[in-house]
Amino acid sequence: MKIDLSRRDYQSLLTVLEIADWVLHAYSPDEPPEGTPLRALEQKVLALADEFGCGELVEFDAGEQRYWLTREYDELSDAVQFIEQFENDSFWDQLNDRLVERDLIRQVGEKAFKRLDPEEVAEKAEPYRRLYGEEFLNHGVDRLEILQQAMGPGGGAKLS
Repeated sequence: MKIDLSRRDYQSLLTVLEIADWVLHAYSPDEPPEGTPLRALEQKVLALADEFGCGELVEFDAGEQRYWLTREYDELSDAVQFIEQFENDSFWDQLNDRLVERDLIRQVGEKAFKRLDPEEVAEKAEPYRRLYGEEFLNHGVDRLEILQQAMGPGGGAKLS
């Protein structure tokens, strides 16, 4: 199968690869092996840069036997903005979801929570979701506090 891509399409594909690489590996301490299918596909696509008139966006490191995106690519790419927006949205969604689940478990108990069907969870979660959504929209994390016995001066967590 052949896919006909323009220079612009190829640049968009590079952006998609960069975003995918970030999602897959940003929080993993180990570099994925070169032999993984996704890394192999990435290298195959990067190797085609010259064919799409994008040779300045990709360089080959002979020592590592690997292609890399260049600074020129970084200057053109909007992948970082996509990633930052995704991470920001994901943070608020995850925080909201985890607090809602915590509060539902406190309300109904862990055993009862596990027995709830998804519709019941959604119904019971809605007031909490609305509460946290409004709080985070209006105040961000400014009013979030960790309550514990070992509080330091000024109300912050005391670290030893």
